[in-house]
Amino acid sequence: MAAQKKSGGSKKSAAHRNNATHRNTTPNRNTPHSVSKPSSSRKKLTAAQRRELERQQRITSALIIVGSIIVAVIFIIIFLSLYDKGSFSFGNSKTDFTSLTSQTKDDTSSSSVSSTVYPASKEFKIAPDGEQLKKPAKGEEVAVLETSMGTIKIRLFPKYAPTAVENFRLLIKEGYYNNVTFHRVIDDFMIQSGDPTGTGGGGKCAFEGYETFGDEFSRNLYNFRGAVSMANTGAAGSNSSQFFIVQTKTPTYYTLGDKQGFLDRGGAEWAAEEYEKRGGTPYLDGQFKKVTRSGHTVFGQVYEGLSVVDKIAAVKVDSSSKPLKDVVIKKAYLTKVK
Repeated sequence: MAAQKKSGGSKKSAAHRNNATHRNTTPNRNTPHSVSKPSSSRKKLTAAQRRELERQQRITSALIIVGSIIVAVIFIIIFLSLYDKGSFSFGNSKTDFTSLTSQTKDDTSSSSVSSTVYPASKEFKIAPDGEQLKKPAKGEEVAVLETSMGTIKIRLFPKYAPTAVENFRLLIKEGYYNNVTFHRVIDDFMIQSGDPTGTGGGGKCAFEGYETFGDEFSRNLYNFRGAVSMANTGAAGSNSSQFFIVQTKTPTYYTLGDKQGFLDRGGAEWAAEEYEKRGGTPYLDGQFKKVTRSGHTVFGQVYEGLSVVDKIAAVKVDSSSKPLKDVVIKKAYLTKVK
């Protein structure tokens, strides 16, 4: 009996507290209505005074609107300035090629940021129309990637992207790419490798004393399906060891809009037709860098093993686009076509 009384008292106390709380969190219904009414002692404004008051209110409103517009314009100018300098990038970003970690399809970044940039060659030639898509000639040096899912053979373009090709060749000779994974894989976009840490935040360039090297954007090297391009941070001259192979089977224009947009921005007619036939990512082409900030140096083209690229692109990945089961470059080497 005593326990029951105690319990009842407890409920009463709780109910009392609840009522008290309720009172503290709701409007006081006992507040006199007269507090919100204007004082009867106020003087009425004359018509002239009302017009003057309305005029002042209109001026104040206009000043507020103009001030807001000025602030917005200043903000936009600052944002675009920072964006153009690469303070914002679309990536792992990454870019990756961004230093971004974003997994959108316009991101192929590497997250390393450069303080010293090895200057790209200014002597490279412009490739003839369609040269990129030709098979390598007998005796021509090519790169071979023996992966855990098959072999990929790459034609290199030392005449048209000499710095990027030399960087790739030196790293291959060093054994740098051996046992390195494809750390970012996005089906119908690209497969990315070249980071020994497997995180998207590592890598180096081959030139002693430099962290990265400059861009080489050639008029007739495009990001067709099968193109091998340098990953970067989204900023100029941020190439190191990370690279990606374009895998998308239909042309993706994004900021270019469509095929006509590609042509309007300076794309070659033959390249527009090849994009339509082969697929690729024209919005990543370097010739549009000033417009999209997304240019990537093309330095090679897969001429054998594109089906292997498709197999790698189709593997299951986690939320960061990293394969759940490692896909590895078991060995990378240079050889000459027989």
